[in-house]
Amino acid sequence: MIINLWSTPRTGSNWYASYLSHQHKKVNSKTILFHQYLNHFHFINYSEPNHTDWVYEYEMGCTYPHYQFDVLKQAINKSYKSGKRTKTPEEEEIYRIELLEKHNHDKFPLILHNHVMPMSKKSYDYLYHKADKNVFLYRENLVDQLSSYALAYQTTIWKPRKNLPVFKDVKTDEHVIKDLYDRVVYWHKLDKKNADIIKYEDINFKDYSEIKIPKQNVVKPFTQLHKDTQNFILKLNEEFLKLFN
Repeated sequence: MIINLWSTPRTGSNWYASYLSHQHKKVNSKTILFHQYLNHFHFINYSEPNHTDWVYEYEMGCTYPHYQFDVLKQAINKSYKSGKRTKTPEEEEIYRIELLEKHNHDKFPLILHNHVMPMSKKSYDYLYHKADKNVFLYRENLVDQLSSYALAYQTTIWKPRKNLPVFKDVKTDEHVIKDLYDRVVYWHKLDKKNADIIKYEDINFKDYSEIKIPKQNVVKPFTQLHKDTQNFILKLNEEFLKLFN
């Protein structure tokens, strides 16, 4: 079995992927969750030595996710390798799809959480049609989503943490926000026939205390942004409403 969770950044998708995994492990404890398995960024990035962020140019001490096929288990295993990558992005994509073909999906069900971009059409079509279920997750409030992304990008605080500081007048480059906007538009244009559609605003993050991934922000990110950044987000939101309302 394959279940795809399709999302864009800042939609609670890491939490929801963990929730899906938790629910399916009640039925089959051997269920496996992989994040961004066929996301192009994750064919080229590295984890810093302190594991606080991703980088796209190799630095001493960096690691990267490595997938391999366990012949005895008949399943894909994930580990981390030190050093510089040896495969091109194209080779990595082909390799990971080949692993999916070998994997025993009956014994080890897979939940694959991917952002819809950046991903090749080949990978998207393969996963979409290979899956037993496709789940699409989105955030109805685009202003909140873009604001959350703008704040996280500029402060480099992507993951929830205790005592998260409250910022003031944070200014983020417009092209960064526009990039996420384009990805959200792309998500909305995808065919979702026979798929489950989940709205961020309908998720009760407090319902499942065993999922140890809290919401990122208590204070609304929009209020922490510079006026120029706020105005640009509001402008994009107007464009979005014209497209989809």
